[in-house]
Amino acid sequence: MAMDTVRVGIIGAGWMGVVHAQGWQSNAPRGEVAAVADVSEDRARHIADRFASGRAKIYPDLDVLLADPSIDAVDICLPHHLHTEAILKAAAAKKAILCEKPLCLSLEDAARIRSALAETGVIFQAAHNQLFQPSLIEARRLLEEGVLGRIFVIRSIEAGQNRGFKTGRAPVEMGQGESSWSWRSDPRKSGGGEVLDTGWHGTYRLLALANDRPVEVTAMAGRYFVEQIDAEDTGFLLVRFASGMIGEIATSWAFSFASGWQFEVAGEHGSLAGNARRLVHQLAGWSQPAERTNEPVVTYTREITHFIDVLLRGEPVAASVDQAIRVLQLIKGAYRSVEEHRAVSLPEDPTRL
Repeated sequence: MAMDTVRVGIIGAGWMGVVHAQGWQSNAPRGEVAAVADVSEDRARHIADRFASGRAKIYPDLDVLLADPSIDAVDICLPHHLHTEAILKAAAAKKAILCEKPLCLSLEDAARIRSALAETGVIFQAAHNQLFQPSLIEARRLLEEGVLGRIFVIRSIEAGQNRGFKTGRAPVEMGQGESSWSWRSDPRKSGGGEVLDTGWHGTYRLLALANDRPVEVTAMAGRYFVEQIDAEDTGFLLVRFASGMIGEIATSWAFSFASGWQFEVAGEHGSLAGNARRLVHQLAGWSQPAERTNEPVVTYTREITHFIDVLLRGEPVAASVDQAIRVLQLIKGAYRSVEEHRAVSLPEDPTRL
């Protein structure tokens, strides 16, 4: 894009809208919240006042925002069931797109989205924020260099006790409007339970570390802590990759693990593990692991920095629509596995199951 600043319209002024708006503010002057669209004017104005000094335009719906020629890109932070329509309309309006997870709720919609993006040539980035965590970036570099040799097993963990459904409190300050927990409790809007929601992070992390195509998934799920949803709050997925490597995703709103690791990798020459603060790497025969520590970073801000770099510098997208569709295919396969009590094959075409 021939510009110095990306003027973004945030679509959806709830929890994630606030988090993303903070990320755009942190990227000023290269990024600017120029408009906010939400059914709640109070929520939209809260973002405009707090993160754009009141300068951002307030729109009542998506269509009016997309008709604004001054908007370069949209940042979709809507409830899950509204993602497909928003992406398709933004692509038709030729706006660059950053979209929160999940991409959409069905593989049929994923195919429609892929076709629309291909036809319009619009830039799309999935908001896979944890790809920008320093320990994961370094772990992927080590794996790409072959430090561990052939990889046998990868574990991806996204687990923590979620009390939000019980208290009704969002972790950020927002204007007045629908509770972030109310629509998540409605399966017509959420599209599933924890595995499709927070488990999305554990899934794209596994695929990023594996750098291989998943070919089969077996899953089990249960509800142990969050009674407010008619869906799972915990899921365990076993994944077979094309190379024969085994992956595991452990994801939950019911509990966390004492180890604190978000990923673990074991291979022929050793192993590594990481979380938001640490990466440890131990080769076979070493008496002590090597360790790298870092201060936690705001990964949402870093993903927006990357999106701006894609638009202004032409950098390749770190989380493409095809990668997001593969995440959805794996999760949909896991749900089918739970329902049918069997291993489910994953076709090469990620829009099929």
